[in-house]
Amino acid sequence: MSKFFRSAVSSSSGSESGESDVEAPVAQARPLGRQDFAYPSDSEDEGPKRVVRSQKDKTFGELKELIRNSRNARNIKDVSKLLGIFEEHIKSWEKAKLILARENGGIPRFYIRYLVEVDDFVNEQWEDKEGRKTMSKQNAKALATFRQKIKKYNKEFEEQVNSYREEPDPLGYSSGALESNEEDEIDGDEIPNNIPAAVPAKKPKAVPVKKKVVRDASGSESEEDESDWGTESDESSASDLEPLEGKEMEELRRYFLKKDKTVTKAKDKEEKKAALRLKEEKRRAVIDEEDAEKENQISWEKVTYNKDAVKPLFDSKEEITGELVIKKLQELNTNRGRKSTNKKVYGRYLKELYKVTEENGLGIGLSAKILTVVISSLFEMNTRISDAMEFNSWTKSVETVNRLLNLLNENPNVIISISIGEDEENILDKTKPFHIHGSVILMVKRLDDELTKIFQSTDCHSTDYIEKLKGESSFCSLIEKAQLYADSQQKSGVFDQNEILLIYGLRIEHLYYKESEKLMESLCKVIYSFKNAPLARQRAMLSQIYHHALHDRWHKARNLMLMSHLQAIVDHSDANTQVLYNRTICQLGLCAFRHGLIREAHQNLSEIQNTQRSKELLAQGIPPRQSEKTAEQELKERSLQVPYHMHINLELMECVYLICSMLLEIPNIACYEYDVRRPLIGPPENTREHVVAASRAMLKGDWIKCRDYIINDKMNAKVWNLFRNSDNVKKVLISRIQEETLRTYLLMYSTIYSTVLLTTLCEQFQLSRQRIYAII
Repeated sequence: MSKFFRSAVSSSSGSESGESDVEAPVAQARPLGRQDFAYPSDSEDEGPKRVVRSQKDKTFGELKELIRNSRNARNIKDVSKLLGIFEEHIKSWEKAKLILARENGGIPRFYIRYLVEVDDFVNEQWEDKEGRKTMSKQNAKALATFRQKIKKYNKEFEEQVNSYREEPDPLGYSSGALESNEEDEIDGDEIPNNIPAAVPAKKPKAVPVKKKVVRDASGSESEEDESDWGTESDESSASDLEPLEGKEMEELRRYFLKKDKTVTKAKDKEEKKAALRLKEEKRRAVIDEEDAEKENQISWEKVTYNKDAVKPLFDSKEEITGELVIKKLQELNTNRGRKSTNKKVYGRYLKELYKVTEENGLGIGLSAKILTVVISSLFEMNTRISDAMEFNSWTKSVETVNRLLNLLNENPNVIISISIGEDEENILDKTKPFHIHGSVILMVKRLDDELTKIFQSTDCHSTDYIEKLKGESSFCSLIEKAQLYADSQQKSGVFDQNEILLIYGLRIEHLYYKESEKLMESLCKVIYSFKNAPLARQRAMLSQIYHHALHDRWHKARNLMLMSHLQAIVDHSDANTQVLYNRTICQLGLCAFRHGLIREAHQNLSEIQNTQRSKELLAQGIPPRQSEKTAEQELKERSLQVPYHMHINLELMECVYLICSMLLEIPNIACYEYDVRRPLIGPPENTREHVVAASRAMLKGDWIKCRDYIINDKMNAKVWNLFRNSDNVKKVLISRIQEETLRTYLLMYSTIYSTVLLTTLCEQFQLSRQRIYAII
């Protein structure tokens, strides 16, 4: 313990001075702070004294200053400011690391303590869900960023942080990493006068020593230092002084123990708030008692708050008429599309308006008008057109359009047409037909587009996709109802040619991959009758060809394709039509294969397979992102994707193409010298390797092994079970394998054998004499 906190030393040192008989001049004690008010002497330096600090002291001082600012930010829970300080701290630590590396120093403990405190603070704020809700947007965003950064940054100090958490520093502990004038361990409390001597937080400056003569019992005199701050020689004798013990030492420890100001301040605030609340409750209780005495006859009703509650549209005493409803509808439409308008509340107002109209019997025309506005509001729930509509909103839209179609079918005097202007509408006059601006066909088309986007945005392997797929059946019945309504109004001129083509095209596109031959033919004939609609005719023809090929009507599909000359004009069509053409070509190839027409199947499938972009051409997947494509182009490609339940199995198509290639090319290869350069070949694993292995067996004339490679349990599961009539396909395929293997065998071994008996070939390839004779 340093001696400058102790009382005067004993007088035993006086005998060592050698001046016992001569009285030394006593230095006059001057009051504290006298030098501050005295005139400066010539010996004193002019201006402030400079303190030379090392680079290590400066860098550590910056770190401790940032730690102090960080504590202040934590006290007020300013996470945004705390994040900025932490980023500055990282930069300062990078400088300090270089200095520590030169001096072979370790990580200071005060820095590890800072990281632990900040990490605990961030985790505490993150776990406080209620507190996060009350945070500002800036602080909430900064908290999420800070949580990731501190977690990532602490990985560099994981070992030191874990060891510190096992043995943390007590409150008020000073690491002693830097002995300087930094006061990071003390909160700035003033030292009271009644505290006994203790070790100061600052290293004091030396002051002049004052001496006095002390006479002992024998009458001798000795000099004694009474300096408040000792010199270096005095410090060397500190070990001879008596230490503090007992109560004084305990008071000293309590004084220098670091106090948590934030806890005490928070407690004081809570106590004040509790006192104010109690006072306010007492005041309210007195007021309630006085009011209860005055208003005993008044009955009170409890009012509950509902954030989703809407104000009533009309006053309870107001008479509801058609003109009033139209005026209210116009008021709602003026706020439509604004940012301040709550779309859900807007939809509730419209539904309430429709309910009021029905209850008061204000007319069919007004009900139909409100329904059209309700449908438009459901479509406008999404702020972005590219985003998929919620399935619940889509279902409500289907129900609303269905209700509107029922109303139109039951009331022929209500006409909704796009050719009617808004100024020409008749909503209330019952003596004339009700005319309303709009289009039911365009509403159905919008529902179809939204359903496609819903399928595209849903995981195709989830049960959610199956649940949403069930909604297609109700939508198909809605399309049928809209098509029948369009047929009934075709003579009246309500719908123009484009709307008729649109509704028929929608029904065809939801039927062409299903089994309905007569219905498909009748729908396509209607579209073929419009000679001024080339695009609609192309799509209808491709859909009909696809339908014929899917149901094994090969000759009808082939004849229709050759007659239409679509191969020459499809390049000038839009992207959707080109995708439909590619799908039709693939389905034609698979149909030819099922009929045993290997060359035709190979010819159709090669158009897609040779490009190595079958997934992209069939719109069943997006290629890897390329730098030359913009975001708009990628968004357009995603919108062209075919829903999963309409996909063509790519593995099946590739296997069929390879088998056709094997059956056609192996006999040609056998005409020339062929050497297998890989003597060690492993067993086949995928469909491609199975076909290659079968090709080698065919090249050797072993048709049984070739058949076993093509038709087995593994290939059945991957390929053949996907066909509806797989047994017939297998029989046709085995027959073609026998014939092509025989042809390959004759070409390969024609130079070895001069004559071969037909009976030997019949036994070897299990074919009749007539078939072998025809092949030879």
